[in-house]
Amino acid sequence: MGTKREGSPGESRLLRQRGRSKVWTAVVNNEEVPLGTTDEVEARRRLREITSTAPAATPSTQPSRGRRPWRVYREGERFVVKYYDAEGKRRTHRLDEEAGVLVTTEAEAEKYAEVWFRENIERSGPVPVSVTRVVSGDAERITFEQFGRLWTSGELANRYPDHVKLKRTANADEGRLRMYVYPIIGNHPMSDFEGPAGVALAEKVLEALPSVGPTFSKASRRQVMQAVNRLFVLAVYPAKLLSANPLPKGFLPKSDTTKAKSYVYPDEDATLLACRTIPLVKRLFYGLLAREGFRVSELLSLEWSDLDLERGAVHLDQNKTDEPRTWALDPGDVEALRRWKKHFAGSRSPSKPVLVDRSGGTVNRFGAAEDLRAYLKEAGVHRPQLFEASGTRIPLRAHDLRATFVTVNLAAGKTEAWITDRTGHKSSQMIYRYKRQARTHAELNLGTLKPLHEAIPELAEVTST
Repeated sequence: MGTKREGSPGESRLLRQRGRSKVWTAVVNNEEVPLGTTDEVEARRRLREITSTAPAATPSTQPSRGRRPWRVYREGERFVVKYYDAEGKRRTHRLDEEAGVLVTTEAEAEKYAEVWFRENIERSGPVPVSVTRVVSGDAERITFEQFGRLWTSGELANRYPDHVKLKRTANADEGRLRMYVYPIIGNHPMSDFEGPAGVALAEKVLEALPSVGPTFSKASRRQVMQAVNRLFVLAVYPAKLLSANPLPKGFLPKSDTTKAKSYVYPDEDATLLACRTIPLVKRLFYGLLAREGFRVSELLSLEWSDLDLERGAVHLDQNKTDEPRTWALDPGDVEALRRWKKHFAGSRSPSKPVLVDRSGGTVNRFGAAEDLRAYLKEAGVHRPQLFEASGTRIPLRAHDLRATFVTVNLAAGKTEAWITDRTGHKSSQMIYRYKRQARTHAELNLGTLKPLHEAIPELAEVTST
């Protein structure tokens, strides 16, 4: 550890570079201050800025109340509070500036500073805490919101790569936490969540969630609390901020799995893919979901380098389950992709996404369900079950095209192993859910899907040679 002293010994200032992080800090007025930079020249400049007012500032003799992100000083006849803003810059606020009353004693200054900081700084956003400081003993300093943002930003994964995955759905979790959790318990230090007190705080979040209805389902309630539970698990280990997860087994809300879901029949699929008024890239997207069993996220992130069109294979090295998958594509899909690549794709470069056309058009993942239902109606498909939203049924989603894949292929006699090689399902239980639907499909003689290169007219009109 490199250490350098600045100024005279009596000023008690120390500039040093700490550990593997190489971030410079300083000790000012007997308190360690992070300078937020690894550059020595910039660190010196920030230290001069911080200490420029230090000689005129006499630390308050008020007894310490623990490590706080603010501190009261007397400057002449008035008091000021010094704190760090969201960018890590040291700021000064005159306590009588907006109070409307004259603060004359240290006790009044401390009381007012605590309220002012909570109302004006903490509510506008937490003072950032470096991931290198998330260690045992910080539970009284770091708030639930600060720790949550370290998780959703990927900082925890960077700090603990052996124990924390970089979350692909971090934006969704960050949105849930920001909207439903942080306003309720975000300002509480992690130490407040030990034991029964943690359960009580989590129950406050649960009680404040919207009621179950058309716009907020039981599954939505569960997803919010799953994010809270995951943060508690990480706080126990590897962050070591809590001794145990305060949430008991069974605390998470039960999801509603009883609602009926639909899938697209082969004749409806053919009608949809034949409709030329629907963008070609979106019809290719729907066709591949129904014929190969991709997840929506997997297909939208698919690059040309993931496809071996000469041999007719796809390689998914990165996916939701983190287990690489390779399988043989349907011959009709291989030919459709060859023709798409030659005549319609935006780029043939190995590192470019497959589902982008020459005008830059692609599929909006977050509007995929609404688009699919709208395009089915536009194509002339009006089966009520595809569009019904009620207490017993949910309308068709893009994800349900995977149900088309599983159902049609089970009805055609494909094995569970053949299906899971493509879908990535990890248990027979997941496939079992489709077996009754597949038996009905076979009894009604609904048939199989048309080869993709024939189902989409634009692709049927060209060749790959």
